[in-house]
Amino acid sequence: MSSDRIKGFDGLRAIAFLLVFVSHKIPTGVTDRLGSVAVWLFFVLSGFLITRILGRQREGIEAAKISQFAALSNFYRGRILRIFPPYYALLVVLAILAACGFYHPVSLGMQRADWFFYSNIYIERHGWEGDLGHLWSLAVEQQYYALFAPIVLFLPRRWLPGICAGLLAVSVGANGYFLAQGRPQTTFDVNSIVNIGLFGFGGLAGIFAGRPLPRALLNAPALILVFGLILLFPILTPNPLFIETCRPAVGLLAACLLVQISQTQNGMVVRALDFAPLRLLGVISYAAYLFHPVIHSEAILNFFGFNGHVHLRWSFVMDLAITVILASLSWIVLERPLIQFGRARRTRRSDDATSLPKS
Repeated sequence: MSSDRIKGFDGLRAIAFLLVFVSHKIPTGVTDRLGSVAVWLFFVLSGFLITRILGRQREGIEAAKISQFAALSNFYRGRILRIFPPYYALLVVLAILAACGFYHPVSLGMQRADWFFYSNIYIERHGWEGDLGHLWSLAVEQQYYALFAPIVLFLPRRWLPGICAGLLAVSVGANGYFLAQGRPQTTFDVNSIVNIGLFGFGGLAGIFAGRPLPRALLNAPALILVFGLILLFPILTPNPLFIETCRPAVGLLAACLLVQISQTQNGMVVRALDFAPLRLLGVISYAAYLFHPVIHSEAILNFFGFNGHVHLRWSFVMDLAITVILASLSWIVLERPLIQFGRARRTRRSDDATSLPKS
């Protein structure tokens, strides 16, 4: 773990993953909306962390410690090492299973969209297909990185709050425009421009996380209240209004929650979020999120000769157990070694740079 890890964030990731898992394994109107909130929470958290990373890189650029292109290269290298290996491992394994007749592949167009991170665009135009529809959120993330990183690294650091606010304004404007056009719900679900405001909320939270919140917001009841309000939106707001109208409110509350967590590192709620099993599930949550929709325990049992019906309760438990096992293996064998490799490489490059003779 990084020494500057913010306690509680991994636990929050774990809760978000579990909400998505329930939404896919026990689909109802409410669980589907809770799954959407979980993805929005992932986006806000990503905006919080990525904005802080890029902000520090921009400070290094302005201090003449690194060039813009080197900083951009470092950022993209880190994202590639973190995101690509388990992502493409999943696609390769599924392609092999499909070639052997054990997995029914989606259309060629959808496969291409998954491989090149534009599945959200494909889904918006052609609709949902197969078990890998959830990869739209990874496509949105990559499109955000492609847009946001160069803007931040090539513009002055003082512009960063305005850039994040701009993302939010563009998102709200696009949402209103699409509403006026009568676009289908899929647009509001997967469109990058609509979702990019969530990264803006997270970015603003990350920039101003060091500014103390009012004391009334820095206690356990306040944190529980904010998180409870986030969960109340999908419970109380029915489709079709939820996706189209509730995203900004949930994004604002999620940003507030992240700042609260970052400023109450020794509080009761953060200690609960940092409870070891929850924290460890958060650590492996990326691979768990990737793998879980294609895990069907009943089909696995059928493959091994058990042809009886498995009750939903037991298939849910088995699907979760298999997902956690595979995600743990991915973390141990693939993700953690590559993350450590990337950190070691950055450290060596930094040491080499500081050891150069000054002109």
